[in-house]
Amino acid sequence: MQSRTFSRSSRLAWLFIKEQLKEPIALFWIIISPCAAFYLLALSRGWMSSVSGDYIEHTAWFYAYISSSIALFGFSFYIIGRRESGYIRSFIYNNEAKRVFILAQALAYSVIAMIYCVVFYLATRPPFGAYSTLELMDIISRFYTCYLLFCSIGIYFSLLPLNFQNANTLFSIFSFALLILGLSGSFSTAPLLKTINLGNPLLHAAELIENGFERKTTFTLLTLFLFTSSLLITIKFLRINPVWSRY
Repeated sequence: MQSRTFSRSSRLAWLFIKEQLKEPIALFWIIISPCAAFYLLALSRGWMSSVSGDYIEHTAWFYAYISSSIALFGFSFYIIGRRESGYIRSFIYNNEAKRVFILAQALAYSVIAMIYCVVFYLATRPPFGAYSTLELMDIISRFYTCYLLFCSIGIYFSLLPLNFQNANTLFSIFSFALLILGLSGSFSTAPLLKTINLGNPLLHAAELIENGFERKTTFTLLTLFLFTSSLLITIKFLRINPVWSRY
């Protein structure tokens, strides 16, 4: 039974991957815009002419932001989108179908997240020297952990009675608030801001990217627990009917 579920989920995940990669707007905002922002920042600070410091130190916030964008506007938003389009109502009619769908969604966007991570690395590493396979593998592992954290948060939004527009607005506000609070905390020593940022997942994600797992062991274990529990909760409580449905 488990092997059949995984096989069905894998086939469905491949369809989701092809669907996502055909979205040029998503590709622009999640990949091209962070790369452009990185090089604009590099030029403004003179990194291009005289690179100093560690690559991961300069890109930690970008990797954290990309992981949050894929989790929120990819993994979580498309669950809402498929519910609102009637896909879930038409095909996800029992617990077995829920398991197949959620697993397929998780597999598809895990692959997509890694692809985006690798693309960003290939696009931004040259100013800091030669590529390193070991470095890339280390970054992917940190990046993927951050991605799972934001999936754990975003998946609960998918349980709310949201439509396309409301979900997009909510995710945008949430993402922007995390970014502003995190960046403000990096440049300010205000006690209130520091206290607020203790609960800022984007700040913790950036710290994990920059410092690695050794200094974030508890955070990493908590992330894995949250992701696993959120998937189980979603399988049980996944909303079937679209918001616009009267039936």
